[in-house]
Amino acid sequence: MKPQIPGRLHAQGLTTPRFATPADVVRHLGCVQAQLHDMALWSVARRTPGLTLAELQASFDRGDFLRTHVLRPTWHLVDPEDLHWLLALTAPRVRRLLASADAASRIDPALADRCAQVMLASLADGQPRTRAELAADLEAEGLAHSGQALAHLVMHAEIDALIASGPMRGKQHTYVALEPRPVPGSYDELLATAARRYALGHGPFRDRDLAWWTSLTLTDSRRAIESAHLRPLAVDGDTYWRADEPVDVDVPRLMLLSNFDEYISYARDPDDFADYGGRATDIARVTGLLMVDGRLGGSWARSVTARTVDITVRPSVPITASLRRALEAEIDAYGRFLERPPVLTVAST
Repeated sequence: MKPQIPGRLHAQGLTTPRFATPADVVRHLGCVQAQLHDMALWSVARRTPGLTLAELQASFDRGDFLRTHVLRPTWHLVDPEDLHWLLALTAPRVRRLLASADAASRIDPALADRCAQVMLASLADGQPRTRAELAADLEAEGLAHSGQALAHLVMHAEIDALIASGPMRGKQHTYVALEPRPVPGSYDELLATAARRYALGHGPFRDRDLAWWTSLTLTDSRRAIESAHLRPLAVDGDTYWRADEPVDVDVPRLMLLSNFDEYISYARDPDDFADYGGRATDIARVTGLLMVDGRLGGSWARSVTARTVDITVRPSVPITASLRRALEAEIDAYGRFLERPPVLTVAST
């Protein structure tokens, strides 16, 4: 989206992947946004060449990294060692962001706490439970909830660092209980850690980018930057902040990324969509992002069958011969990830 920001592509590990394991990627990025589970795993695999979806799923099922609600009211992959301090920093803001939806579902703190205790009792034997199974246990205690209300009650238990996603059971996610863990450090120290980790994992950033990523206020974002002793970097008249010297790399001609890849985890500007012809809200409605010369240049979707993966690319820029070659290389990489031959369709621009 902003290839002109020095060091961003290298920091993200998108050009010269340098991570040995999926957990290394998640740890380096701090968090990986993960509404679509398989596409979040593609985001990780994109930075660890050669790994398949099955290998990524096995790593997830082992608990090498977790899936839970953190930073913003949405799913993220996160390192178990990072989860508790990140929640200590961001959970109060996430709760405020949930307040209006909680009110609509008649959820108050007392109800959320009662339901969380039932979930913990259900998970006390160490066996993972699906959301439907947790709902049945709540109903048995006279706390029947479904739909959005149930989703928010489970989310509250997550942001209270009580539960997180466990291993998959077929196509269903499960939940497991988390062990309590002390969070060392003052609030300013947690702010500094968040700013430093964001800089290392995402490259130079603006104060509003960190505020967007963490859900913190702009005031706390600036406080975090100051506490982390980051250094300024002037880019096109704007001030960015860095933890180390930016490493410049060649911008890939084309990349197939997840729709919520960490490459776009910052406060977007209208110019980010100049080559796309769409709006920021459109990103949430597509499966993947087509990045052309580092900028958003369309979308893509996949349909997995027993024998192939059918990939439809919808570019908003002309696909030249060189872009077609780059696209076919990306398609081949995605096919290897799914261990299926890819079938490509390019929709008309």
